[in-house]
Amino acid sequence: MADRKCRTRMLAWAGAALALTAALAAAGCTSTPATTSAGTQAGSTTPEVTTAQAGQVFAAYVAVADRAASTGDASLALSNVTGVQKLTITTQLKAAKSGTGALARYRYGPPAVVLPRQDGYPRWFVASVTRSLVGRPGSPGGTAGLSLAATGRVLMVFVQGSATAPWLLSSTSQLPAGVSVPPLATDSAGYVATVPLNSGAQLARPDATGPLQAAVVDDGPASPATKVVAAGNLTTGIYAAARAAMTAPAGDLYQWELEGTHYSNVALRTADGGALVFYEMYLDSAVEVPAILNKGVVKTGPPITVPGYLAFLLTPGQPVPRLSLDTQQLLSFAAVDPPAGTASTAAKIQVIAIGGGLTYASAA
Repeated sequence: MADRKCRTRMLAWAGAALALTAALAAAGCTSTPATTSAGTQAGSTTPEVTTAQAGQVFAAYVAVADRAASTGDASLALSNVTGVQKLTITTQLKAAKSGTGALARYRYGPPAVVLPRQDGYPRWFVASVTRSLVGRPGSPGGTAGLSLAATGRVLMVFVQGSATAPWLLSSTSQLPAGVSVPPLATDSAGYVATVPLNSGAQLARPDATGPLQAAVVDDGPASPATKVVAAGNLTTGIYAAARAAMTAPAGDLYQWELEGTHYSNVALRTADGGALVFYEMYLDSAVEVPAILNKGVVKTGPPITVPGYLAFLLTPGQPVPRLSLDTQQLLSFAAVDPPAGTASTAAKIQVIAIGGGLTYASAA
């Protein structure tokens, strides 16, 4: 877990919310700074995405995804996705092949398209839309141990890598019932300003949102990061779900960790000067004999119970594990980072949407 020391240093400053940005920068606990929001090129003359173009991209995606789900066509299902969405679909295809899941099929309402003001490539936009599951869930196990409603509003991030590249769906994150996206800073032409990931105008730098959420998911309500991260289903709720997800045999260890990925983050400016941040995280878990963690002489322990929802990711017929059981989920999130100096002392980072799910499991 490479970022644990970094996050530990960061938490030493979490109690001083107003000084958090400077502290994070000094500790080196953020991703590489950018002078503009991720994926932009200053001075480019690349044309902006229009509402009509975004609508066409969305409609084309829905048509292809529906045809792939109705026919079970794996190649078609993977043809218009990338990033978190591609790995999510890959896992669903594995579950469908094993008979424990299916390639999820959805019905979509009319989308509200959010167009960022941007130059250069990759270009991106967000479609906010109500989605309803038709038939079986995509893969067992839920998302970070949580069960998402069959019908809910989702935030779909589409990206285009270059002028000749196709538009691909990068992630789909669902908002829990009763949660909404805050008003965005929209200009007279209908475009929304982006926020640099190293901005100091928010409660925390936008690129620190993931590490701060991770601290709460890893350590729960006792984490110092709760001074700046709100409790809820997607923070303390994931912590509670992770605690209950597995039970280690006597003498073994069970641990989990939410950690960063190599995927790009992006952020939109909210009307009050905050940021709506889109980012990805890995959620890793492990049940193992202590010697693996302590790098000692490894000896087999008692049998480790494998939850049924993991079976399709493991080798059929393999022996019951006695050394370790590891899992990994790739998750997408959207979070609201409030503006710095907010009058309300209760203003905290709110994680408002989640997507993705299981991508890997191994046992020994």
